[in-house]
Order: sequence, then C-alpha cells, then structure tokens
Amino acid sequence: MRELNLEKYRKLLLAERKRIHNELQIVEGEISYSDTGSGQSELAHYDNHPADDATDTFEKEKDLSVADSWREIMGRIDEALDKIERGTYGLCDRCGKEIGEARLKALPHAIFCTGCQDAIEGQ
Repeated sequence: MRELNLEKYRKLLLAERKRIHNELQIVEGEISYSDTGSGQSELAHYDNHPADDATDTFEKEKDLSVADSWREIMGRIDEALDKIERGTYGLCDRCGKEIGEARLKALPHAIFCTGCQDAIEGQ
C-alpha cells in the first residue's frame, strides 16, 4: 500500500472547504436578498412582465441548486477529512482499492476510484 502525504491532502481539503464555504455564503446571501425583495417598490411585481418574473424564478432556483451542490461537496470534504482521521483516506468506498494519486490531486474528496466512478456513471 502506498504512503500518501495525508497532511498535504488535509491542507488541500481544508482550503477547498473554506473556499466553498465562502461561495456558499455568497449564494445564500443572494437567495436571502431575493426573498426579502430589497430594493423593490411595492408595485415591483405588478409592473413586471411575466417573462421577467420567470427569469427571477429561474435565477432563484439556479441559486438554490448551486447552494445544494456546494453543501454536498462540503459534506464530501468533511467525510474525506474524517477518513484521514480513521486511516481510510484514499481507499475506494465501493471496491476498497486505492484511489489513484492523480485523481486525489484533482479531486481530493473523491470517494471512488476511476473504475468504480465510471461503473456508477454507466460508462
């Protein structure tokens, strides 16, 4: 079994977690801002064309989807950090084999080796 520089990966994961947390705060702030209707007069929706309202709805749903994605990635990062503590970091959750170092460098919170990831995605 190869030796991974776990401290390097811990730092990568913590830096990525911080970046994503900041992105999530921005998106959640935009969602909150659109919910309050700040900056809009009481007739703002009365004057809107239905297409404008649809655009606003689309943008809000897009922001909610992005926020969900950020939360999911943060959960995977937390799981990877926990795996470092348990001594199972770098092992595929599906087959138990080592995840390639190139994959971990590109995606430090990866939980599947490339073979299992391809099988899961149906390739």
